[in-house]
Amino acid sequence: MTPFDYSPFLKRWSEKFDPDRSFLESDGARAPTIKAMQVIWGSLTDLDTANFERQARLERNRQQAGLIYRLLAGIDSFEDTVQITTSLGELALQASLSHHQRIFGDTFGVPADPRFTVIGLGKLGGRELNLSSDIDIFCVFGSDGKTAGPRVRDHSDFFTHLTQRMARSLDTKTLDGLVARVDQRLRPWGSAGRLAIPAFACSEYYESHGREWERFALLKARPVAGNLELGSELLKELKPFMFRKYLDFGVFESIRELKVKIEIEVRRSGKETDVKVGRGGIREAEFIVQSMQLLRGGQVPSLQGTSFLNTLDGLVDQNILPFIEGIQLREDYLWLRNLEHLIQAENDQQTHALPHDLGPLSAVLGFASAHDFELERRNVTDRVNASFTSFLKTEKPEKLAERPVLDDVLNRLDLFQNREACDRLEPVAKKRLLNLIEKLGPALSLYSLDVTDRMLDFISTCMRRSAYFALLSENPETLRRMLEILNRSSWIAERLIEMPALLDELLMLNPVDAVMSREAIRQELNVRMQRVGPDDTERFTETLVQFARGLAFRVAVFEVRGEIPLMKVSDQLTWVAEAVVNEVLAYAHQECISRYGSPKLICGNDSGISVLGYGKLGGIEMSYGSDLDLVFVHGVDSAKLTDGVQPIEGGVFVTRVVRRMVALLEEPTRFGRLYEIDTRLRPSGHSGLMVVAIDAFEKYLDESAWTWELQAFVRARPVAGERLLNDELEALRKSILVRTRDSSALLIDVINMRKKMRSQMLIAPNIDGFDLKQGEGGIVDIEFMVQYHILANARTYPGLALYSDNIRQLEALSLVGCLSDADADALKAAYVRYRSLNHEAILAGRAGLIAAELVRDERRTVNRLWAQWMKYS
Repeated sequence: MTPFDYSPFLKRWSEKFDPDRSFLESDGARAPTIKAMQVIWGSLTDLDTANFERQARLERNRQQAGLIYRLLAGIDSFEDTVQITTSLGELALQASLSHHQRIFGDTFGVPADPRFTVIGLGKLGGRELNLSSDIDIFCVFGSDGKTAGPRVRDHSDFFTHLTQRMARSLDTKTLDGLVARVDQRLRPWGSAGRLAIPAFACSEYYESHGREWERFALLKARPVAGNLELGSELLKELKPFMFRKYLDFGVFESIRELKVKIEIEVRRSGKETDVKVGRGGIREAEFIVQSMQLLRGGQVPSLQGTSFLNTLDGLVDQNILPFIEGIQLREDYLWLRNLEHLIQAENDQQTHALPHDLGPLSAVLGFASAHDFELERRNVTDRVNASFTSFLKTEKPEKLAERPVLDDVLNRLDLFQNREACDRLEPVAKKRLLNLIEKLGPALSLYSLDVTDRMLDFISTCMRRSAYFALLSENPETLRRMLEILNRSSWIAERLIEMPALLDELLMLNPVDAVMSREAIRQELNVRMQRVGPDDTERFTETLVQFARGLAFRVAVFEVRGEIPLMKVSDQLTWVAEAVVNEVLAYAHQECISRYGSPKLICGNDSGISVLGYGKLGGIEMSYGSDLDLVFVHGVDSAKLTDGVQPIEGGVFVTRVVRRMVALLEEPTRFGRLYEIDTRLRPSGHSGLMVVAIDAFEKYLDESAWTWELQAFVRARPVAGERLLNDELEALRKSILVRTRDSSALLIDVINMRKKMRSQMLIAPNIDGFDLKQGEGGIVDIEFMVQYHILANARTYPGLALYSDNIRQLEALSLVGCLSDADADALKAAYVRYRSLNHEAILAGRAGLIAAELVRDERRTVNRLWAQWMKYS
């Protein structure tokens, strides 16, 4: 099999750019020198941005074609491939950085301290990039200050935007593809942190807030672009965070926790044979070496490098790993990495999944059959997994004094109190912590080990709040209540870990306050927002996140304790979302007015913008973590200019308001983000305008909307914005729903859409459990039946168009005789049961999957009614 037969990517590239294969069979067949690559990439930096980005993609694809050709032809070794791929990533980063530094310098002037470094992590930092790897980075600048140009910017703003532009020029996908996917989520504070921070802030972050998994991430950290000296100095400062002077047995617990999380994700996504994260995959081999680095690196400096293979050799040289085991691990690792490269070489995709047809892959690897390949793959992964499993049991910490607690609990507590973070505590705080740990043992032994892990995760996040330790130690009833909540809900545990201050909410909960009115929720938010300055966007979003998460947490605790019914839970969560959306609309609208002035209104006397809620928000059925399905409608004169000093057309104005709204709602903060926003239900979906005029909206619904869009409109309602425009939208909804429709054609459309959804959205067959939402006889089937009946009968019974929530819609259908009372009651009962179980699943961390036998009767009822109503000849 030739390289071109195996790789469609290589074949397509060759046909377009090298039809006679003169490049691939000459220069492309020889690994390029680093110097030659530097010359090529350096020549791109002075181009204008459009040409730079296009030429960068063409050059990347040219180099990629050569890499894949040489790999498949057996010319390059593994070391050759990763070295060239890594150099390609570094040079692309440096070229993009140099290109945008020049532009930014011309625009804003040179920063007072121009030092800026790009730190490579993962396989980029380890000089081991695979063929189609992401590039993991974070960026640091020298110090705070300002630029010296005519348009002055402080360093934080200058370097943050420089980082954005640098990354965007590489990872934006165009007709020519992309240069590299740039991943910056491993930076300090993660997605909630700024894209570039000063060096001192980076050091302080890891010293004060660095978590165990971040030690693993920094093992491969290496300056790869920009001011390399700054990067090296910074990483030298971070050495004590990564490498402890004593045997760091906490590594074992950390690696187990990381592995458990990965295994859960593997099972959830059906990746058991994934070359990277599956059983016995690349990740397990890396865990062995990286854990030994952290465990021994403080005593053995030769283990502090970034390369996997060099570190593995060092472990063998130091007799930390037995010689035979180390040699076998190296061979198995290289076999898996070569397999990874071949999988990615097929279509130049970042994937680690085995192809469905193993024939071509087996042939390229030299196996006589796919069966022979599978036997060898299983042998390799079995060996790696056996080494990994054995490794986790090789060294154990000294146990605490004997107490009447379970051994597993005792072990976890022992590991926890020996972490360096505990050693760094002030004497009073440490005494409080040890006292709490002593009392936790017997209490935690009453529960599963999950509760121990959750409690320790919580303690980890509030090491600087030792008053909480004293509170829990001195109040057994409070401790019991907290552990009971942690036992019943992993979701609540995660919220406590994200925001330890929520413990105050847990302590002060009163069942009398379980249900707040819509107006009370809005008033509470209004009080909080009065303490936020009009120009303090960061505090604005953080306050909203704290409010929304705090109320959701409070509702969840009441629900877990059985002190609030399901329907009230949804009401509360829906009203919180409404309050937040209204506040964000007002903020975004005022920002745009301050800059551009006010547009000319055609409808209303306020913002001229209304927000329609669809789905769970529209149906008053919000759950924990629900997305917001939003459609934006305006009543302004699109063509007339605003009346400000920087006038813009009204249509542009409302678009900017809406885009700013979405950005604020999805803005990452240190407490997380408010909501995920989905605007795909707007007219024409992704290709349509972000905000549409009400007359165009009506025309679209009347003339162009698909049946599934009308189904979605059944659950739509105004949730924020211009009151008069909202009234018009309410009237429009009723008008659209009561239109005459061909019931047979409608039925066919609804059934076909459901079939399409079932084929695309059902859970993977190897995952146990019933999908409450998408499973056959589940929530969506009930919703589709209700939507069909409303669209088919609202012309005759206009009252069916009054409500957007499923329960009242069922009641209305029963009232007018479209459904029998018995059928309507059965569907309502099933729907409430499903939603209740869904809430339980979410709170327990099961993501809507339950044991099928729990809803056997409900499914039988729903399926029976579906078969009765939803069929056509």
